[in-house]
Amino acid sequence: MIESAAFVIRAWHHVVDFVVEPFPPADPVAALQASMRDERQDSSLRIPLVSTGVYSGPVDLTVEVLGAKPEVPASGWEDIHEMSLMLPAGRAFFNEPTGWEMKDIGTITGDEQGSYRARLHATGRDTAFDEVVESPVERHLIQFWKEPPSPVSVLSSESERGKSLPRFIKLWQDRPPPRRTLDHDL
Repeated sequence: MIESAAFVIRAWHHVVDFVVEPFPPADPVAALQASMRDERQDSSLRIPLVSTGVYSGPVDLTVEVLGAKPEVPASGWEDIHEMSLMLPAGRAFFNEPTGWEMKDIGTITGDEQGSYRARLHATGRDTAFDEVVESPVERHLIQFWKEPPSPVSVLSSESERGKSLPRFIKLWQDRPPPRRTLDHDL
């Protein structure tokens, strides 16, 4: 089960990635044979879920896992956006896109995988826009709960950086998954 957490994590190129890595296959030989037949294999989910104003540096990130949709958005946030995610089973963590820093938030098991809604909160994105910082100048809160897919929604968009977020989300949601290349394709 993924768990609520609060930590400081380093952003790079204006993002912090959310990653779910699949569990190792029970039978690695069968998994390799299936891959050689080009049968679908579970792949990692890696998305730039935290969009920062700072180019690089630490940001405060709080993750809350909820049992249901919150009735009222949390107060004190400049930007609040909601989006849907399909979460596979696996180990869940946030990381700096360079992979230097990872913050585990638990695992998603078979009965927990599926459609989730994520409410993304941010404040301070304009404080040090496109700068490298040594201490946090912005805060982010991500709330997750199970819910069927629905379109991206904007609940608040007060910062300049936040105004482009719906377009940014649409770009990476509409991107087709990468095609695996097999040796015989080369």
